[in-house]
Amino acid sequence: MRIRQCVVRTVLALGLAAGGMLTTTSPASASAAAPSALNCSAQLITGSGGHRGANITCTGSSFTGVIDCRRTDNGYTYRHFGNRVPSGGTSTVWCDLGATVVQAYGTPS
Repeated sequence: MRIRQCVVRTVLALGLAAGGMLTTTSPASASAAAPSALNCSAQLITGSGGHRGANITCTGSSFTGVIDCRRTDNGYTYRHFGNRVPSGGTSTVWCDLGATVVQAYGTPS
């Protein structure tokens, strides 16, 4: 994983921990073969039965929403992927019941 992606994901995680809406910009790569830079925002949501998730919206290219979830009973962290959507669309991703969102972001697809 590139260091810049780690920094972006850490910023997202800190923002999501505080709750609410957050926005981040992925750095553009100098390589011509690299995927387009994504500009993403994630909004935390709560569903039926207390499921936690995020609505992730990105522009720049098609993308797949991704969230890292942490179980509240044993601290186990895992990743869920949302649907692939075109630029400007929203990918909705859910954690399992009894887990919280640690970070949310889009990945080019």
